[in-house]
Amino acid sequence: MTRAQWATNPLGHTGQWTAADGSKWRTECDTPATGGNGCRTYRWTTVYNAVRSEKGGGYDFTQENKWVVNNIVMFKAN
Repeated sequence: MTRAQWATNPLGHTGQWTAADGSKWRTECDTPATGGNGCRTYRWTTVYNAVRSEKGGGYDFTQENKWVVNNIVMFKAN
């Protein structure tokens, strides 16, 4: 699809918003991370990490909130 076809969709242009359910989103377009003619959308979410315990076996778990890639949109080249 073309960029113009995504003009009203927040996944198709740079910005940040909060959805009706309270989730936070941000989209970046045409950056070194996305490349030309592309957008990446991230969601602010809780992630969990498992690290091998230094106390002899098992794992220690932590949690943190961070931006996580949710989707990528690639536009048709002009």
